[in-house]
Amino acid sequence: MAAPSVKPMGHRRKTSDTRMFKELLNRDALTCLDSELNKLLKTAPPGADNVFKKDFEGFTKLFSRYIQQEGPSVEWEKINLVPDGAVKSYDDLSMPVSKDAAQAVLSKLVVVKLNGGLGTSMGCTGPKSLISVRNDLTFLDLNVQQIENLNNMYDVDVPLVVMNSFNTDEDTAKALRKYTGFRVKIYSFNQSRYPRINKETLMPIASSCTEKQDTDEEVWYPPGHGDFYESFVNSGLCKQFIDEGKTYCFLSNIDNLGATVDLSILYITLLIFYLLNVVQYRKSGM
Repeated sequence: MAAPSVKPMGHRRKTSDTRMFKELLNRDALTCLDSELNKLLKTAPPGADNVFKKDFEGFTKLFSRYIQQEGPSVEWEKINLVPDGAVKSYDDLSMPVSKDAAQAVLSKLVVVKLNGGLGTSMGCTGPKSLISVRNDLTFLDLNVQQIENLNNMYDVDVPLVVMNSFNTDEDTAKALRKYTGFRVKIYSFNQSRYPRINKETLMPIASSCTEKQDTDEEVWYPPGHGDFYESFVNSGLCKQFIDEGKTYCFLSNIDNLGATVDLSILYITLLIFYLLNVVQYRKSGM
């Protein structure tokens, strides 16, 4: 006699069942995260609860995108070559024809420098911006010097804005005091402070918003440069500059001393809705 067939224990989950299971896990993770963040918020220092609340709202949006994202982040089949004539040579760009025209353009500009990084990769402690790089001048000194030269040359008042992280804010605030006699209005604000999460539980590692300084980096992190927009708005500076008639931000890393205001690029930016700076790629480098 043939042996009776034995049905395997359990059953293979259908695709629809798997998708539903993942959706339930995602909803549960978001609910648990919301509960944990509310607990953390109750430990915020007096007066800082609103700042932490905004940071947690931004983190929740990012976390939600992370657990719900499906498929590739870039749909390459939708990427096309730019049309002929779209890329213009830098040498063909126009400059403002007079000092008055240059002043009109510069009056709409705010220069923002990203200052969230530490100098650990260079074997230093503290903010990278405070490392001496030339003639005992730091990255921060040279950036202030560049903006002051611009203001003196065209008799304008282009402001310098420094975006710090919780890692660099305190030391940078002390350093900024020495520039009060310069022809540069300097503003600063902090980018968001997001909680690190446990890989297994997907829940925040931090148990309090007042973790000791020496453990800050283990439980909190400053998000990437894309956080600039939300943090800039939350700081109140964005509205302030718009009310003052500012329209454009020049944004770069504070240790990129080659990234300076270029009137030719700024001028064409006023005429074009979207502008991208590109360079010809070579095998030997850019």
